[in-house]
Amino acid sequence: MQTRKISIKTNFLLNLARVFSTALITIFTMPYINRILGAEYVGKIEYVFIIIYYFILFSALGVPIYGIREVSKCRDDAKKLYILVLELMIILFITTIISYIIIFGLLIHIPFFIPYKNLILILCGMIFLNSIGAEWYFQGLENQKFITIRNLIIKIIVFVLLFLLVKKESDYEKYAFLLVILWYGANIVGFVFVGKEIYKNRSLISLKEINLKRHYKPALTVFVTTISVSIYLQLANFFIGTIAGDKYVGYYTIANALIRNVITFISVIGSVMLPRLSYLYVNDKKKYNEYLKKTFHFMMIMAVPCTVYFFIFSQDIILLMGGTQFLEATLTMKILSPLCVIVSFAYFYGLLVLYPQGLERIYTNATVISAFFSIIAYFFVIKRFQHNGAAIIVVLSECLTIFYMAYYIAKNKILVNYLDTDFMKILFINIFIGIIIYVLNEFLIPQNLFVWTILTAAFGLFYGILLIILKEKNTLEIYHQICHKFNLVKENKN
Repeated sequence: MQTRKISIKTNFLLNLARVFSTALITIFTMPYINRILGAEYVGKIEYVFIIIYYFILFSALGVPIYGIREVSKCRDDAKKLYILVLELMIILFITTIISYIIIFGLLIHIPFFIPYKNLILILCGMIFLNSIGAEWYFQGLENQKFITIRNLIIKIIVFVLLFLLVKKESDYEKYAFLLVILWYGANIVGFVFVGKEIYKNRSLISLKEINLKRHYKPALTVFVTTISVSIYLQLANFFIGTIAGDKYVGYYTIANALIRNVITFISVIGSVMLPRLSYLYVNDKKKYNEYLKKTFHFMMIMAVPCTVYFFIFSQDIILLMGGTQFLEATLTMKILSPLCVIVSFAYFYGLLVLYPQGLERIYTNATVISAFFSIIAYFFVIKRFQHNGAAIIVVLSECLTIFYMAYYIAKNKILVNYLDTDFMKILFINIFIGIIIYVLNEFLIPQNLFVWTILTAAFGLFYGILLIILKEKNTLEIYHQICHKFNLVKENKN
């Protein structure tokens, strides 16, 4: 089977549209939801979500990332492709059943979970929907169009329902149900489509050729990595809720959610490039290295200013998104702001450099070490510093992860000259603009929505101009493409 070569630019724009729609929903609904439900109920939902999230990870068993790489490798061979897809779907079915058995067992035998029973029953629908969606299949084939369309339709419907159905504190269970549909409802369409494709190619599939065991080791390696990362990211909410209380989970959630939304934007570049990089590493090393370097620079162009922006405007953002009752999250956002850069490095090293090269064990080792550090640290820090303590541990854990991977990559000379002058230009410009904007915002002009809007626009405008003036390679390339497309540059006439 020959697959059509899909433009990376097209895939990026489609993926960006999907992520942008999610961010828009967050921006427009978060202030409303936070004010209607308050910190306690927001924290309660987030606390239960973290419990369910670990069952989602277990039932997924590393397939979402492992599947992308394997599908991209055999996408030109229909027989290998649909045997692979069927095998992974069978594994997901088994792990999903096990997950539900454990959840219902916990509800029956552990009294601690009784106050959260209804929320657990609602949110556990995510486990099934996550398992059947097969998004890894579409990403491996670089079919972002299908994923984008189905997600946009569901998001628009849920966006409207949020304002129609959630009007008071007691509607928090309705809100939880809508979150399930928002995040995973589109997976039903994906399941139907993949089922049809498997059925259509059933003549190529022999049950004797089904071999689940071949996926256990590589998928489990990814699973261990995913669990380890989630321990020092998502488990923070669980520890805050258990040690400090639901209210502090709410404070941490608003700061963390906003920053994670932005990080999702940045990781769009990586998620689009992962299947292509996996394919090129096997087939064209030169192009692989070329794309890898360009991907890194684009991620940094987005990540560094986001870190600076969140640090400077943390109070304005919190007030807009949560109101005065969430002001305690201001310092939390400042502490978490470096994650935009740190997580981008971790994503780049782990999933774009090591994973396509079959070196996922290094990423796994790094995340396991960080996970153990965070678990121990949480017990000592959260009791005294609540949500802010958790934020510090998350940042330190992410740093530990990237230092471990960076050491291995440098020692084995896997990457060369990626921290070049263009990267230094990005850092210099952001430090320069950041200092000016910070001084203006804190000391020279009054803080209000109008001023914040003007400073935000100035930040973005001057950042883009300075990138062009200092001739940052990738920005300059995009600038010339735009000028050429709109005939802004006159051609030389001899």
